[in-house]
Amino acid sequence: MLFCCLFQSIRLFGQIGGQFVALLLTLLMAQSLLVAAPASAQTAGLAPAHPAPLIVAQANSDQPPEFQIIQPGDMPQQGSGAAGGDARTDGGIDAEANVNNALTPRSTLTEEPIDSEGWAKSDFTGFIDIHRRLRQPDETLLEDGLRLVTADGFAPFNFRDRAGAPIGYHVELARSFCEQLNIACTIKVVPFETIPDLLADGEADAALAGLGRHPDLQDKVAFSNVFLKRPGRFLALADSGLKTDVASMDGQPIAFIGGSAHEAFLRAYFERINRVPVNDLHAARALLAEGKVVAIFGDAFQLLPLATERNGTFRFAGKPYYDDYFFGDGMSFAYKAGRTDIGNLLDYGLQKLAKSGRLAELYARHFALDVYATY
Repeated sequence: MLFCCLFQSIRLFGQIGGQFVALLLTLLMAQSLLVAAPASAQTAGLAPAHPAPLIVAQANSDQPPEFQIIQPGDMPQQGSGAAGGDARTDGGIDAEANVNNALTPRSTLTEEPIDSEGWAKSDFTGFIDIHRRLRQPDETLLEDGLRLVTADGFAPFNFRDRAGAPIGYHVELARSFCEQLNIACTIKVVPFETIPDLLADGEADAALAGLGRHPDLQDKVAFSNVFLKRPGRFLALADSGLKTDVASMDGQPIAFIGGSAHEAFLRAYFERINRVPVNDLHAARALLAEGKVVAIFGDAFQLLPLATERNGTFRFAGKPYYDDYFFGDGMSFAYKAGRTDIGNLLDYGLQKLAKSGRLAELYARHFALDVYATY
């Protein structure tokens, strides 16, 4: 009897042990699948639902990822060697004036957070073709990441705050771009005039610095798809009710920067206005405030600080004017000519940003007014 009970106990223990071993093997197999999943997702071009912050160390490093702005002289040597750069598109807004005017990002005007999903469904003006089929980026590029360069003194796109830290739309675009692809990135602030040589020599992979296409550099610089246009606009007194069609503008005094592309545009399309050239936007603002001109015509982003002054004195009038001949193709990444792999990676990342709504969200966070709307 005792022997029989002992036999039954051993048999029951063996069954339980077998089930335990099977369960253990199942858990180990599941863990191996989970470990392999990120690599498979990356191969399929799928960014993580909550992408990790940017990695600065080598791709095989165990350090936690983070975004880093490096100082001059600290450019890392890792990664692929692509480049880009040329003449800046029609000068930036005075950085100190921009800081003093304190353009309020739209995200701070309300307690409600701005979410990318909502922007993806909005009718915000976008310039990226989200339906275009693009190749998967090269795996080596994804592993190496990108070494980006920018400049300063080009507010509100790239400039420094009072503490000297680089800030602006381009800096945050770089951060969001690399987060979207979950790749390693650094960004270095360099003198604008050095960018073409830095990039052509392979010391950086791409540039975000307000670079414009220039014939002298076309053999060594190429550009990504345009992510922002810089249209020309009329700025008028808020209560003027100014109509900006050609007939209504005949004989009207309009201020503009003398010798600029905007003067050339007015000469081509608004031949009968009373032209009032000035040296800078400060002078143009004074004339408009005093009623000596009915409007200022210029770059929409350069006029944006005036259109968003807290006293609400000025506002955009009419529609934006797009013209690649006079105002350039728009804002884009620049990279070394011939590096189609870099170009495809940049276009791929921009398209993902546009599809997710993050590109529109970035605009809303940095610019308090839609320069592309008709007023």
